[in-house]
Amino acid sequence: MDDAVDRSKSPPDHMYGRVLRPHEMLTRTRYAAAEPAEELSPWVLRYWSVAWDLAAGEQYQQTTLSEPSIHLTVERGDLRRANTSGAGIWLTGPVTEERFDVTIFGAGGVIGVNFRLGGTLAFSARRPAEIRDTTIPAAAWFPTSDDLAGLDDLTTAAEALDRWLLAYEPEMTESYCRFRRTLEVMEDPEVAHLGELAQRTGMGERTLQRMFQEHCGVGVKRLLVRARVRDAVAALDRGWDGTLAELGVSLGWFDQSHFINDFRRVTGYRPGEYVSRGE
Repeated sequence: MDDAVDRSKSPPDHMYGRVLRPHEMLTRTRYAAAEPAEELSPWVLRYWSVAWDLAAGEQYQQTTLSEPSIHLTVERGDLRRANTSGAGIWLTGPVTEERFDVTIFGAGGVIGVNFRLGGTLAFSARRPAEIRDTTIPAAAWFPTSDDLAGLDDLTTAAEALDRWLLAYEPEMTESYCRFRRTLEVMEDPEVAHLGELAQRTGMGERTLQRMFQEHCGVGVKRLLVRARVRDAVAALDRGWDGTLAELGVSLGWFDQSHFINDFRRVTGYRPGEYVSRGE
């Protein structure tokens, strides 16, 4: 398990390109992450926790990029976000809008399960598209989720989450194996367009579109664009020292206006605005 993040050091690598301005987040919160049991790793990416204790009257808006994976969260204390607010055990579906904003205040914390894309299908028959861009009580998909009430420390929470998820007896399927292999191909930054992905995987474009809708409830074209924007945000937060035009070209945008529009659609900012707001 990873220890709580030292705010004097760089954020963990997995935050870059997902959390906007992660350094800023770590000045106001305490973050930690833990790996799931090895048997769960095909379906669960990580467990994570965020805790805060802000001064009276202080608020902080934490922003993540549109997140195609599903998160189960055990939440306590003071926070609000779209669709629902406050403490509880929640399931947040794939986010396809610009970004996901959560405002925290007072004191509180969250223990979360970050499922891999398509990972919930090993634990629930419900389809990710059903909860796209919304948050629902976790019990709607996971009837035993009430067993997780009271989790507040990631060390003990990780053990409890392992036991809870393993009780569902997840099994690998052929379709999920094929989907995972496709995701591995998408990790290549040269795969920037659907046609290239189809060529690399030997599958037709319509087959790929159906596969992604089935497993993660998000269109494959949207994921390809998001992956490039994620890399652009990560480069900027790490201190990119070239021009914005050079950054766009390095990530496969050969039209600067397309780079600007895609970046703004995912983050809510033009690239130049994002840089200036962080200065």
